[in-house]
Amino acid sequence: MQPLYSLHMSGAVNLITRKRKIYRRVKEMAKEKDNEVISDEERKACIPKLPQGQGTITWLSDRGKYSYKKTVNGKRRVVYAATVKEVMAVMNRLEKEGCKEAKHQEKITLAEAMLDWLEKYKRPKLKRTSYDTLRKTIMARIADYDIGSTRLSAIDSDMIQEHLNMLNESMHLSYSTIKKCYDALNDFYRNRTLQGKVGINPMLTVGMVNKENIIRKTKKIEFFERDDIEKFIQEATAIFTWSRQPKYQYGFCLCANIYLGMRAGELLALRWEDVDFEKGSIYVHENLQLVSNRNGTPKQVYETQSLKNYQNRHIHMNQRARYFLERQREYSPYTNPGDYVCCTQNGTHAAVSYLSGNIKRIEETAGTKVTAHGTHVIRHTCASLYFRNGVRVELIAALLGHSVDVCRSTYIHFVEEQKKAAVELIDDYEVS
Repeated sequence: MQPLYSLHMSGAVNLITRKRKIYRRVKEMAKEKDNEVISDEERKACIPKLPQGQGTITWLSDRGKYSYKKTVNGKRRVVYAATVKEVMAVMNRLEKEGCKEAKHQEKITLAEAMLDWLEKYKRPKLKRTSYDTLRKTIMARIADYDIGSTRLSAIDSDMIQEHLNMLNESMHLSYSTIKKCYDALNDFYRNRTLQGKVGINPMLTVGMVNKENIIRKTKKIEFFERDDIEKFIQEATAIFTWSRQPKYQYGFCLCANIYLGMRAGELLALRWEDVDFEKGSIYVHENLQLVSNRNGTPKQVYETQSLKNYQNRHIHMNQRARYFLERQREYSPYTNPGDYVCCTQNGTHAAVSYLSGNIKRIEETAGTKVTAHGTHVIRHTCASLYFRNGVRVELIAALLGHSVDVCRSTYIHFVEEQKKAAVELIDDYEVS
């Protein structure tokens, strides 16, 4: 009985021999006279009969070319060329490239594949800030863990679920951080599924960690109560007696923002041409963001970005906001229409760190109970004033440039206060 190895070898030799015969036949058929016109029938007669599994070659008379259809690495591929010899050569090159790609795919890790997906499919359509956030998520929440260095072909639903659970149970990360990781993996595998690179999307059976099961509790939003607002404004608007100049370069802007509720980036991008003192309104349409510098150094640069449609808005200035902006313009050396409202001594836009630095110094000097010196404390204070005065959440969302859902979830404690107050309104109602 002939050995199994010998049978395999003889089969391979036979296939190679048949391919060589086909190539010799194609070569002989290619020896045509220079000006000879070949009919469609003759073209079709030149097509060799390929072994089973090697695909089919067809003459396309309407295109004047041969087509070669063949399954390569599980995908149906089609190539075209003027002669049989050329179309077979093109398919051979495609097969070799496919083998190299298949070997590469076998070795590629999850993190490498996700970074490749990020550059090819996400970078062209994402804003710079969104791209930076997604890249940080991949690097910090996937690449730095065992799952990131695992071969992509070995990843399954169980591994992904265990990773998400670990981010909560062992790393004690916040809900929003874990959700970003989940969303990135979900988007990545959806893309691969649509391309046919995976049979079944492993994310179909992966669940996001329930918000109630998150070990690390959400940070409580900090804002100034009324007494803190008074202390903050008194200190922020202080004027040096010896120079008659403001003690804080951005003090008046920060005070105005208590009644405007703009994002820090929106405030930094604001120019005097956007402020209409006659009509008492401000047009918010740009956002200044710190993004990664793709050209080398420095690592980060500021970039002005257009806002989303629902974030573009006109904000009405109340008397206090108008007063503080008028004082800002009075003391600023840069008041032309194109100049920034919050500018440096050189007239360029300020940085977020300049605003937060002013907030920190003002809080320390004024002795406010709230010591959070991030710029969001001002925006949250504005939101608290709206909620405490019974303004509907839909209107607050429009004023702050939020979607209603984001506004409701961000300021849920204020929403609950409003519900409680609404119930108490009918507490004394008696049925006769």
